[in-house]
Amino acid sequence: MASPQAVSERHEVTVRAAAGDVYRLLADLDAWPRVFPPFVHLERLGSVDGYERVGMWALSGAGEPAGGRVEHWVALRRTDEDALRVEFRPERVEPPLESLCRTWSVEAAGDDRCVVRLEHAYRLKDDDPRAAESVRRTTEEIAHSELAAVQTAAEITCGFPELLMTVEDVVEIDGPPEEVYDLLFDAAGWPSVMAHVVRADVRGSGPGAHVLEMETLERHGGRFTTRTARVGLPHHGIAYKQLLLPPLGSSHHVRWRIGAGPDGSTTVTSVQTVVIRESGIAAVLGEGTGLETAREFVRAELSSKVRLILDAVKERVEYKRQHDQGERSGKDA
Repeated sequence: MASPQAVSERHEVTVRAAAGDVYRLLADLDAWPRVFPPFVHLERLGSVDGYERVGMWALSGAGEPAGGRVEHWVALRRTDEDALRVEFRPERVEPPLESLCRTWSVEAAGDDRCVVRLEHAYRLKDDDPRAAESVRRTTEEIAHSELAAVQTAAEITCGFPELLMTVEDVVEIDGPPEEVYDLLFDAAGWPSVMAHVVRADVRGSGPGAHVLEMETLERHGGRFTTRTARVGLPHHGIAYKQLLLPPLGSSHHVRWRIGAGPDGSTTVTSVQTVVIRESGIAAVLGEGTGLETAREFVRAELSSKVRLILDAVKERVEYKRQHDQGERSGKDA
């Protein structure tokens, strides 16, 4: 059987944004969940042989009745700011591939315009025409989808930055990070911990990741259903992405950083990143509502909802600590 040939497929799109700005967007791992709809979280894991090791979590099968599953892999990444290039190589490649390299490159086409290219260079394990055609189709679909996503995200970031929002909340908890993390990640137990959570269905996607569908009681009556893809990073962080977006939002992902404080305490920092869908403002807030009013509404809503979760965990952890301390004091008396 003939040895499979190396294949290189290149796709491109023109973006109305400066080349340097688009490169920085592609090189920013924290931006990927906002740029690319399937991605939930990316995490630096160290380096090897001149490459960064990057943990990548992305949702697949989002249209399935169960809401999809979170898949995880590790990629080797190399960035070149001078050449405006970002290269990824998966640490492990699944059949029918033998090797794969994905390279993003950005070329200026004027002061506020550039061409973004995505190249897939790969080799198959065997000379199988059916496998080759399947890989070609998949590569083409991914390239078109991801280039369109970059185009949209870059043009919003550079042309309409007021549509981007970051909402930050900080909660201090008198208890250890391990307990805080466990309560925050074990969402199946939330109905017994949080008064506003009616239902929490967790569908596992392997170690440290799951899809959570949750039903909550709203302040003004009624019930609200959310579905999120969640990634746990014991015991220092949790990242999640909203999968059921309201008319007002086109993207919403969250990172909870869990840090150890003095005397066994914990600081939880919640950072929510949102892209407002301007066309949805009237549907939610009424005709004539301006963007600044919408931003204030979004900030208040997101902060209040996340505080319901974090404050409930704070109450549970601190109550347990006080109870344990009381029992120890009683034994020492």
